[in-house]
Amino acid sequence: MTSEARAYLWVVRASLFLVLCLAPYPCSRAVPSRAIVGGAPVTPDALALDGDTILASRHLSRGYPAVNPDGSVNAVVEIPSGTTAKFDVDEDAGTLRWARKREDNTRREIDYLAYPVNYGMVPRTLAADGDPLDIIVLGRGIERAHVTPTRIIGVLKMAHDDTRDDKLIAVPLEAALHNGFSRLRDLGELDEDYPETRHILVLWFSHYWGKGATEVVGWGDAAEAKAILDDAMTKVSSPAAGRTAPPGSRDLRPRGAPPSGWLAGSPSVPHLR
Repeated sequence: MTSEARAYLWVVRASLFLVLCLAPYPCSRAVPSRAIVGGAPVTPDALALDGDTILASRHLSRGYPAVNPDGSVNAVVEIPSGTTAKFDVDEDAGTLRWARKREDNTRREIDYLAYPVNYGMVPRTLAADGDPLDIIVLGRGIERAHVTPTRIIGVLKMAHDDTRDDKLIAVPLEAALHNGFSRLRDLGELDEDYPETRHILVLWFSHYWGKGATEVVGWGDAAEAKAILDDAMTKVSSPAAGRTAPPGSRDLRPRGAPPSGWLAGSPSVPHLR
């Protein structure tokens, strides 16, 4: 065997040894391993327990305030845009779980075009349908179970089974998620800068659970959205609501008038049917 052949064989053996040694470590620290649950990546500060359940660093329903001291509103992203799997926050455990069908306990997934927006809930709230208040975050996809501060610019008023099922319309404020929508403060600016966006939302939310399953009632401006949010926050801390805040908790809303950054600019807008 020539010296060149011996050198080549040594390199091959050394490379194989390194591969075997590094096999238990599929990713380096520079490129972290990311769990994919329900067709979407899980936020880095949460743990995928299995293919159905995500454990966050805090209780997703009670571990965050609805409104931050700076006036921004927290959104827990249950369903990233571009996906179809229906995930909900487990109110008791505080985890994010793949929702199940009542009839056969199989995973729930919409049989329609994928969600065009990030969809989730506002922690420490209770809406008219008995669930946390829904929130839509405009822009690119956000990781599942990520909690991010937003600005509310309006509300899509909806009904399901004769019960109100409103969706707050929000834009991301987190620096890493900042996009063109982030500068918006009301629905009028949304119409001006992103024509027909509201029309797209009405069409999609009118049909995503099947023909006639949901009804779009109309739109509300930022001030109406704030009133809906305030009501949903009050119901959580009220014993009459049937759900109370956990022992030792306190109302984390800012006292007095909202800061200037909170829901600024809210002209009336026409209803879209």
